[in-house]
Amino acid sequence: MSTHEDRTRAEERFANGEPPPKPELKQLDLIDAADLSGIVPPKREWIVQDLLPKRTVVLLAGPGGSGKSRLVMQLGEALRRAEPFLGMATTPCTTLLYSCEDDADELHRRHARIEDGLGYAKDPPGRLLFAPRVGADNALVTFDLKTGLTSRTESFNILRATALAVGAKVVIIDTLAQCFAGNENDRIQVTSFVNVLAGLAQEIDGVVILLAHPPKNGAQFSGSTAWDGSVRARCLLEFKEVDGAPRRYFSLVKANYAKTFEHEVVVDDYGVTHLVDQVPPSMADKIDAYAALAKAKAVFLAALDRLTGQGLAISASRHARNYAPKAVIHANLHQGVGEKLLAEAMHALLNDGVIAANMIIGKKANRSALRGIGRVAQPVEEDEQDGVAEVAQ
Repeated sequence: MSTHEDRTRAEERFANGEPPPKPELKQLDLIDAADLSGIVPPKREWIVQDLLPKRTVVLLAGPGGSGKSRLVMQLGEALRRAEPFLGMATTPCTTLLYSCEDDADELHRRHARIEDGLGYAKDPPGRLLFAPRVGADNALVTFDLKTGLTSRTESFNILRATALAVGAKVVIIDTLAQCFAGNENDRIQVTSFVNVLAGLAQEIDGVVILLAHPPKNGAQFSGSTAWDGSVRARCLLEFKEVDGAPRRYFSLVKANYAKTFEHEVVVDDYGVTHLVDQVPPSMADKIDAYAALAKAKAVFLAALDRLTGQGLAISASRHARNYAPKAVIHANLHQGVGEKLLAEAMHALLNDGVIAANMIIGKKANRSALRGIGRVAQPVEEDEQDGVAEVAQ
C-alpha cells in the first residue's frame, strides 16, 4: 500500500471514530524443541578438523617473531591444496588473507619460500588470496561512546563484499591491533566487535581468524576476558625454554567443540612449520643433533658445577692437562656423552655467554686465585627450577 493510501485510510478511521491500529511488533524466530525430538542433528562441519569449526571466530595469539603470519599463510596454502595442516585434515576452499602489516612484495616472498618447501602445486582445488593493507585505514567497526552502538566501517563493508564475491570460506585478519579501534579492556566493545565478525563467518559459511599479540606480562592474550569468552576457539603460538633451549609450541588452549592440545613444532629452512614428530627426513637429522647438543650442554653444566664445587678447575684449551671434555669424562660425569659432543657443547655455551674461560672460581692451597671455566650466570635455585619445569610442560 502506498503512502497516499495509508494516509487516506488513516483519515477514514479517524472520521469513523475507529481506534488507530496497534503497531505489529517483531518477534524472535523460535525453534520448538518438540519439533526437533527424534531428528538426528546435523554433523558439525570443520575447515580444519578439530581446529577450525565453520561459522565461528577463532583467535590466534603469539608474541612478535613467533611466526603467526607465516603459519596462517601455510594454513591458507594447505587449504588451497587440500593437504593436512600440522597433521589435521582440511577441507579445500578459498582463503582471504587481510594483511595489515605486510605489503604485496613481502607476501610474495613469504609464499614463494613456503611453495619452495612444499613443492609446486599443480591445479590445486582451492585458492589463496592476499589483500595487502599496509598504510590503509583498517578499522572494521567504530563505537559510539554515547549510545554504545557499533557501526560497520567502509573497510568492513569492502572486506565483506570481497569475501562473498570470491567465495572465501576462511578470512584471516592480520592483525587485531590494526582492525579493532575500540578499548580492548571494554567487554561490551570487545563482544560487539567479535559478534560483527561472527556474523561475517555465518555469511561466508566459514571461519574468521584473528591474529593478536599477547601483552608483555606473560598473559596469553591482551585486554578483557571477553576476547576469550566471545571466540569459539583460541590458539597460541609461543616459545618455551626446555633444557636451556627455546622450543616452539602450537596449542589449542580453548575449544568449545574439540579437545585442547599442545604440540611442539619446528620451522624448516623454508619457513614451513612441522610437528616435531612429523618432520621431513632431511630435517629429522637436524632435530636429533639439536636435541643431542641440548643434552650435552646440560651435562656439561652439571659436571662443571660438580667439579668447581670440589675446587677443581677445568680448561677450555685442548692442550691443557685439565681440558674440560676429557676432565668431565675422567670424572665419570659425562652421562654417556662423548668428548667431541662435550667440546661442541662447551664452545656453544662459551658463545652464548653462559660460561667463560679463565674465571676465578676459588683459591689454591697457597691462597692464590684458582682459575678455570666458570658460570657467568648462576645456576637457577631449586624452587625456581620447579617453576621453569611447570612452564615447560
